[in-house]
Amino acid sequence: MKDQEQKPKNKKLLTYYLILGACILVIAAIAVAVTLSITLGGDDMTLDGDNDQTIDDGSGDDTDGDDDDATDTGGDTTFTMPVTTVDAINTYGFYHNTTLDKYYLHTGIDFAGSAGDEVYAALDGTVESITTDSLLMGTTVTLSHDNGLKTTYTFVEAAEGLEVGDVVEKGDVIATIAEAMGQEYKDGAHLHFEVFLNDEAVDPETYLDISEK
Repeated sequence: MKDQEQKPKNKKLLTYYLILGACILVIAAIAVAVTLSITLGGDDMTLDGDNDQTIDDGSGDDTDGDDDDATDTGGDTTFTMPVTTVDAINTYGFYHNTTLDKYYLHTGIDFAGSAGDEVYAALDGTVESITTDSLLMGTTVTLSHDNGLKTTYTFVEAAEGLEVGDVVEKGDVIATIAEAMGQEYKDGAHLHFEVFLNDEAVDPETYLDISEK
């Protein structure tokens, strides 16, 4: 009876060990597979990282950097005076408009003159627009330049034949001062000159040294 009882127990133990051995083999196989996967994955990541490094440090980025530098420093930004006789009657800043009897920020410089006085392009550029507001501003000529700069010339008569899209050089006659009119007519005939950098008005004295004129 003992031998008969022992045999089922031995069979159970054998079955148990076989199952245990199979489990160990499966676990070992999984461990090997995971180890290989991590190792190969790490190599792939290293290679990808090397490729990314090559892209980041490549000549393409250097080229872009050179282009940015060229944009920042390229082009002439030395202005010439837009009028022959420099008589600044109103500068950039807080201003009392005697015509409208109002205080506000004056975003340009007013150069006194006489009707018919020539007005010059302050910088090489392209005629962006020629607009006329007969009630308030008269005619305004706008030039676009390199480096995000624009200049506007208001209370003028555009030069004969001047058209939008024309390329002008610094010192070219683009207009003449008009008769006193509009919202600043009490200041007499004058050129209202403005400078914009990236479409924001800036003090023209940043580019024009009025104090030495």
